[in-house]
Amino acid sequence: MLKKLLVMVVLFTVGGTAAAQADYSYLNNGFISFNSPQTNPSFLDQSTWGAAFFYRTPYDKDTAIELTNDNGWGVSVTHGNFCYTVDRSSSCGEYETGVFAETATIDYSGLKSFTEGADTYTYGTIKTSHQIDLGGQRVLMTNSIDLDRGKTYAVVTTTVKNLGASISDLKLLINNFDGMVYADGSYRSTRGNVSGGAFTPLTSTGQSSNAVLADAQEFTHDGTNYGSILLAGPSSGSTTSNLNIDCCGPDTVAYVPNSSLSQSGVDGSYAVIKSLTALGTDQSFTFKWVFGGNDYQTLISSGFLNEIGAAVTPAEPAVAAGRQTANLSFGNSYEGSDTLSDPSGQLGATIDAIYKKYGYLIK
Repeated sequence: MLKKLLVMVVLFTVGGTAAAQADYSYLNNGFISFNSPQTNPSFLDQSTWGAAFFYRTPYDKDTAIELTNDNGWGVSVTHGNFCYTVDRSSSCGEYETGVFAETATIDYSGLKSFTEGADTYTYGTIKTSHQIDLGGQRVLMTNSIDLDRGKTYAVVTTTVKNLGASISDLKLLINNFDGMVYADGSYRSTRGNVSGGAFTPLTSTGQSSNAVLADAQEFTHDGTNYGSILLAGPSSGSTTSNLNIDCCGPDTVAYVPNSSLSQSGVDGSYAVIKSLTALGTDQSFTFKWVFGGNDYQTLISSGFLNEIGAAVTPAEPAVAAGRQTANLSFGNSYEGSDTLSDPSGQLGATIDAIYKKYGYLIK
C-alpha cells in the first residue's frame, strides 16, 4: 500500500556529492510506475530506473502488471571495451573494469505529488547527472526523466558531453534489462520502426530500427493483451535495436549482440542502441526516447504512436518571417514592412529630409 509520508527534505550523498531529496523519489502517476507499486520506494543505489509496471485500472495497484522484471530499464554508455550503466542493479560484467563514476547527482525539484484515495502519486521530472571515467575517457551523462500526469509513458532526454579528448566510438544503450511483459515465459519482442503513426516490423535483420514492441502474447487478462514500447527519437548518429535471448545486463546487447533476431518469443533483453557522432572536447550529443506501456491495441494505434513520436521529435527551430523585397512602396518599406539598422539615427534623418522634400514624387 502506498502511504503518504510527512513532507520533509533530507540530504543524501551520491559519489561524494550532496543533493536535496523530497519525501518521494520515484515516478508513479497511478497509470504507470517506475518502481514497485506495492510500497513507497525510496532512492537506492544511484537508481531512478526501477522495474516498470502498467496499471490496467488507473490508481488500482492490484491491477498492475510488469513491463520489466526486477532488473528494470535504464541507460548505459560504452567506449570500446568499457561500459557504465546508470542502473547499478544491472551489470556490464567484465566491461566494468576500469570504469567508475566520479560524481553522481539527482535533482527531484521537478517532482510533484498528489493523493488519490489514501495513496500518494507522483509525476514531473527527475534529473540525473553522472560524470564517468571510461578507461581514462571522461564523459558527463545527464538524463531528464519526464512523466506527465495521466500518461502511460515517460519521455527521457539523454545528453552525453565529452570531457576528454576527441572521441568517435561512444554508444548509448537504452535497455529493458529483462524484456518480459507480465510474467517470465512466453512473450513476444519485435524489432521495428515507428513512422507515420504505424509500427512496422523489420523484414530484414540488417535494417535499422528505432523501436522495440513487446507484448504478453499468451498472458491475456479478460481477453486483453498488454505490452510495452521503447522508441528512440530522430537525431544524428545511427540508431538500431537489438534483441538477445540472455539477460540481464547491457553487455548482452552491447558486446554479444544477436543480430539474427528480428523477433523473439523467449525470455531475454532488448535495447535501442545509438551510435554517437564524433565528439570533440566539450561537445555534446542529445536525443529523446520513450518507454511506456498500455494494452496492445492502444500501443499499435496511430493516435498513440503519433503522440509518442511527437514527444521524442525535436521541435523545428523558429524561422523568422521573410523580408518583403518586391512590390514595396517607399512608404510601407520605410514605415514598417522592413527594418533598417540605424543606431545613430542619421540614416533616418536623411530619409525624412528626402521624403519631406520629394515624397510627392516617390511612389
